[in-house]
Amino acid sequence: MDSLKFLLYTLARIGLIIACTAFAVLVGVAVCPALVSLLPEGSVRETLMGDSLRSGISYAVILFMLLPVFLDDGKKHAAYEIWSSVNVTITLIFMVMVCFIPSIFRDSFEPNGKANAFYEIAYFPFSWLNENGLDFVVSVLLGLGIIAGILFGAYVISFKRYAKAHPVILGRGRDTEDGTEITEEEDES
Repeated sequence: MDSLKFLLYTLARIGLIIACTAFAVLVGVAVCPALVSLLPEGSVRETLMGDSLRSGISYAVILFMLLPVFLDDGKKHAAYEIWSSVNVTITLIFMVMVCFIPSIFRDSFEPNGKANAFYEIAYFPFSWLNENGLDFVVSVLLGLGIIAGILFGAYVISFKRYAKAHPVILGRGRDTEDGTEITEEEDES
């Protein structure tokens, strides 16, 4: 992948994780309570209205929106022979950094200020980890790290499956005119 394509790929994935997080916050903060309010009063309704469960649903929304994208990326990169685990790793690191770095500055604002409300909304999908005893910054980093790890795994699995299904990918399994297979050592000479 050349440098311009890599830059555009990275910027697109950063924008995608920001958009997915915004949509997940909308689902967790507005849509879930609206749907749960239709249920009759009782312990099930109270459980479903809890912040921890709604935050977990928001987290799952982010993951399930990004997972098909990285599965497709792995297949496309295999098909077009532009595999680079380094590029994908760097992209995931930048995605995590862009989302994580603002969380570091949360404690530098007044506890009752507008900035605190922004942090409570923007990082709502990661508050389920925070409510289970982790520090705010650690919960955001851990949540983003889990997402990045799952996305990288999905990318690699998708790439390997596509390359295995199409053995001519990446120069493996090419046949000569007489039907014999060329090995990598013979190909280099």
